[in-house]
Amino acid sequence: MKSLPYPWIIAAVAVLVAAVAGFAALNPPAAAAPPDGSGADASAALIRLQSDITVALETLDGSLAYAASDLGKTGLTDDAARAILLNLSETDPAIVDCVVADADGRIVAAEPAAYHEAEGADIRGQAHVRHILASKRPIMSEMITVAEGFPAVVIAAPIFTNESRFAGFAAAVVRPEVLIGSVAGPLTNGTSLQVMVIQTDGRLLYDTDQTQVGRMTLEDPLYADYPDLLATARRTAVERYGTAAYEFLAGGERVQKEIVWTTAGLHGTEWRVAVIRAVE
Repeated sequence: MKSLPYPWIIAAVAVLVAAVAGFAALNPPAAAAPPDGSGADASAALIRLQSDITVALETLDGSLAYAASDLGKTGLTDDAARAILLNLSETDPAIVDCVVADADGRIVAAEPAAYHEAEGADIRGQAHVRHILASKRPIMSEMITVAEGFPAVVIAAPIFTNESRFAGFAAAVVRPEVLIGSVAGPLTNGTSLQVMVIQTDGRLLYDTDQTQVGRMTLEDPLYADYPDLLATARRTAVERYGTAAYEFLAGGERVQKEIVWTTAGLHGTEWRVAVIRAVE
């Protein structure tokens, strides 16, 4: 049930060419940038970042699909099912807990044990739950407040019995800032580049500046005095890739920045993945 790789990876070379051209237009050659923060470096980092985030999501999704298949054979609530959930929860540091919900949208098992209190919760009101119950197809939610009481992204896969009967779904509750940080940190360490990953509704899932994570760029008063930043945020909501320049605070001073972005995601849910550099 693992989804096919995103076609944007296949088009990576085209994205790189477009991004470099965009940065060249924004930053004339006369303004020499340091080797670890040039427009070309930002574009190359973006391609790597998109690829690594996609691989991380696809790997997690594949593990979840295998777990859902096994749960279709064991049942949803016995010790074997709990062992499957516990093992799944340990496959990636970004996974907080894993749950099984029945065909009525009620959580019947959650692991690790610290999350047993989520059992019995009726989660039919959540959009991704309604989707999987209706379509019987896997899905990744946007950032929501989960039954466990904290903001997270949920990746869910349907469970079918050996008789092909839909029994419910398995879900991994994921902290996106941990998943993204595992690839963004090593990519930008030792450079002046910054990484930002944002939902199409403007919510920041990851930012090199961790104080920005969770903010809604289109609504937060912090950004109200920066019209170019807001215009860029509106573009990222509708454009799968692009480049832009905007001004924002850094170290207490207004700094001109350039951003190049593209798209990664899973099961139709899109994340805008961006690399940012300050213009000297």
